[in-house]
Parts: sequence; structure tokens; C-alpha cells
Amino acid sequence: MALTKAIIVLAGSRQATKLGNNIKKAVQEMKDKSVDLRFAHKDYEYITVIKSAPKSEKEARELGGNMYSKYKKLANEIIFDITTKYMDSINEGMALASYSFDKYKTDPTQVEFDADEAGISTSVNFARDLISEPGNVLYPSEYANRINEQLSPLGVNVKIYHEAQLKEMGLNLLLSVGQGSEKDSYVVVMEWVNGPDIQPIALVGKGVTFDTGGISLKPGRNMGDMKYDMGGSAAVVGAMHAIASKKLKKNVIGIVGLVENMPDGTAIKPGDVVTSLSGQTVENLNTDAEGRLVLADILTFVQNEYNPGTIIDLATLTGAIVATLGNEMAGLFTNSDTLEKAIIENGELAGEGFYRMPMGKNWAKMIDSDIADMQNIGGPYGGSTTAAEFLYKFVDKKTAWAHLDIAGMCWASKGSATTPKGAAGFGVRTLFNIVNNTESFIWFAIEEKMSY
Repeated sequence: MALTKAIIVLAGSRQATKLGNNIKKAVQEMKDKSVDLRFAHKDYEYITVIKSAPKSEKEARELGGNMYSKYKKLANEIIFDITTKYMDSINEGMALASYSFDKYKTDPTQVEFDADEAGISTSVNFARDLISEPGNVLYPSEYANRINEQLSPLGVNVKIYHEAQLKEMGLNLLLSVGQGSEKDSYVVVMEWVNGPDIQPIALVGKGVTFDTGGISLKPGRNMGDMKYDMGGSAAVVGAMHAIASKKLKKNVIGIVGLVENMPDGTAIKPGDVVTSLSGQTVENLNTDAEGRLVLADILTFVQNEYNPGTIIDLATLTGAIVATLGNEMAGLFTNSDTLEKAIIENGELAGEGFYRMPMGKNWAKMIDSDIADMQNIGGPYGGSTTAAEFLYKFVDKKTAWAHLDIAGMCWASKGSATTPKGAAGFGVRTLFNIVNNTESFIWFAIEEKMSY
């Protein structure tokens, strides 16, 4: 590609005036939010005039992403000659839109233009890489190694617990998910202690690197999509990468449970009963409801070891949430109105949507077991809520907690301004914003009705 330039200017600005009288005429005739000019200019092959400057970080990211998508195959350099306090967000949008995962193509599409790193785009794109990797490459031990390689140089204290240790520690629910796989299971803890001496926030992620459903085998159609059943863990890892990269003055504990769910002669069977790290017993009636088992044990572990003031867990947990919210928003389950508000507001800043779903005693009763403390599935309805109720049984009722079911948001079947088709990296920016914008993680009040 020959050296070509595209410039984006604001209508009526000094920068636009410098480009000549053709700009003034185009602005007078402008009907849409932007107009592309088609006339010869000695410095620029492409000129776009926008009617108004972005009014938020989200608008700025979308502007950057849209302009990148417009010119990525036409120009080597894209210049935003506008005055705005959101310039970094514009560059972040360009960097997010420029993401591609083509490492396994023998003849990848070559795009000469490179967007600058900005904001936390590197962290989001790291999460996208993890989600995009196939299951034969990113299995639990490899995933643990990548976390260590990427986060340790940033000052994160990474602790890796291997299968033999987990057995000794009593994380039996998590281990039961992976017992049918040749790949060992792991837990990775990421410690970022850089704030005042107060309780940390815990970010907890489900990391099922491939999910066949186990003995309760999934249908073959689209099973390949289950490589991204670790999307919740990728959001946590990406957020920890961003938090450390920006050296936030906060105390944050990230924890991910890494397993592979496979059918085998040694796999857990429907009807088996397992004792969790918390001491509660679980009757496993469906081995494809495995993510909640992974989360249950690491929720217990992080509370026992770190006493967090707030816990947020993320998981591609249920198909039921996709049936309810589609691919538009993630499901939010919580015991705290104030934490709900923080998640939704910080999600809006990130361009990520969350909708609060109901919880209560009636749903909790749906997972009562005849022979154990609980079972891992409820009835045929309300599946996303009964999954959340299962997790809530492993949360200290004095701790603010939220569960984010991101099953419909982890993978983009079609692209948007800042998210190309494929791995979305959903949740990274919201988690980063929550940590960055929250002064203390012990201020989220518990609702009285959630004390059951």
C-alpha cells in the first residue's frame, strides 16, 4: 500500500478551516453526523468532517473504532485533528477496533495500518487472545503459565496451585469437574496490593478451557464454541492486567479456576455427591452445570484466605441468560443495591450493559436435594437464577457480592464499532472502572431481604 493519510476534523474548527473552502461548503450542506469529502488535497487522500466532538469516553471510543474500520484498508495513517479531552479514548477505540486473531492462518490478511496503544486496550486484547485460543492450545496448565508470564512483570504476585495441592486443600468440587480430563486442573491467584490497609475486592472467574458437558454430553453442533467457556476468567485476568498496568492504588485479588470438562471412565457421573471446600455437600445431577462447581470452591477459598469486602464473579454460566437477554446485556445477580448501581454505572462508562435479575428464597428452594445439602441444577425454568442461588450458598451473607452471567456477551457473532467479530473481552473495562472509581470496597450495603 502506498503511503496515504486520512484526517478527521471538527466542523467549524480552526483545523477544518485550514483545509480550504471546500470544507466550509461541505459543512453548510452537512445533514448527518459526519461527511466524507471527495476532492484533491496536497496532504490528505481522505478527509472526514464530524459535526460535533464526542461528549463521553464511550462516544470517543466508538468514533475512533468507526474511523479505523472506515480507513483501515485505505490509509496508513489516521489523524484526528480535533480538540477534545477524550483523545485517549478515541485512540483506545482505534486500538480495540484493530484487533484480529489470525495467528493460525498460513496467509493472514495484511493490514499495514497499526493503531496506537491507548487506554486499557492492550489488556482487553490480551483477554481476547485468551478467549480466541483453541482448547488444544490453551488448556489449564498453559493458561496458568500465560497468566504468570504476562502479569508477574507488571508487579502482580501470581500464585499457581496445581492439582496435587488442590486435592490436599480440599477443592473437591472444582476437581470433580476436571477428573475426566487428561489435563490437570489449576487455580491461579493474582494479588495486587497497592492501596491503604483495608479489605480488598475479589474478582472471581470461571475458567473452563473446554466444555464438552462431561457425561451429560453437549450436542455436537457448535460444540467448538465451548473453547470460550473460560470467558469469565479472561475478563478477570484482563482486568488484573489493566489494574497493574495503570498501577491503581487499590487492593485487588483476582482468582480463576482452570479446568477442562471431558467425558471419560474417570469422569464424575450424574447423581454423584461431592463435598465442597466449604464443607457443604453437592449432588451433581448434570455434569454440564459445571461452572458453578468451579466457582463455588474458589469463592470459598478467596473468602477464607483474603476476607474481601466485595466479591464480583464472572462466568459464561447459563444458556438461560442468553434466552432471557440475548446478546444485548449480561445478567447481574447481587445482594446489594449499591453494588448493582456501581456495576451498571461503570458498565455504561465502559460501553458494557448489565441487567439485574431476581433472586430470592423461592428460587433457592429449587436446588434443595433429597440426599445432600443442595443439587447443582433446579427445575426446567429459571435456570440463570437458580445458578446464581447455588453460588450464593458459598458467599458470606455479610459480604457484598455480585454474579455476572456473561454467556451472551463473551463472543460477538457480528462486529461493532470497537469489537470485531469474535472474542469481545467483555467485562474487562467494567471491572477496571469499578476498581478505579470505588474509594472503599466495604461501603456496599447488603439488602436485608438477601440475608437468607
